[in-house]
Amino acid sequence: MQVKIHTAKNATWLNAAGDAVPLKFVPKTDKRKEELAGKLHIMALKTEASLAALHVNMKAAFKEVEQLVKAEYEIKNGKKRLSGEKGNITWFNFDRSLKIEANVNDIVKWDSALMTESLTLLNNYISSSMSDANLLIAGLVKSAFSNTKGMIDTAKVYQILKHEEQIKDKRFQKACELIKQASSIDRTKLYMRIWEKQDDGEYRNINLNFSSI
Repeated sequence: MQVKIHTAKNATWLNAAGDAVPLKFVPKTDKRKEELAGKLHIMALKTEASLAALHVNMKAAFKEVEQLVKAEYEIKNGKKRLSGEKGNITWFNFDRSLKIEANVNDIVKWDSALMTESLTLLNNYISSSMSDANLLIAGLVKSAFSNTKGMIDTAKVYQILKHEEQIKDKRFQKACELIKQASSIDRTKLYMRIWEKQDDGEYRNINLNFSSI
């Protein structure tokens, strides 16, 4: 739908139903709201374009710094660094008044059928004994399989897997195997942040919302 902002130059204004309304019948408050909405819309589009351009430039800077770090590593250690290694990179400007963070994280996709089967086994194991250790596992399972958004909490699932070596119960072991089978890397996500140093020496994160880009 094309956005149409009316002005006093328009003899008639079209409402949401497409009806033509003579300018003299348009309430004063609606005229002011139209003006403000138009200004905000233009500002929002410019900001969106600027944010997208910043995101592109930050990704390019990240790749360049990644190569610089790789080359520096190889010079210092006399051996090649494996390409494709993922991790966090933090770098500063010369006087360390700016800090740049770039984190590459895997976005995990979970097979719902396997995770449901795993949850059944975990609940069977938990209900068999209410020891202190099991209460800890019960808390992890509850938060891992039903977070605030009704989705799998990947970080909590991985915490469950950390207990695989200690808990030898067959149900728990089978549940862990199913969890590992259920996970696959859907995509990777690059998170980037810019911090500026304050007078007290602490760094303030510049609020940039790249979530929709």
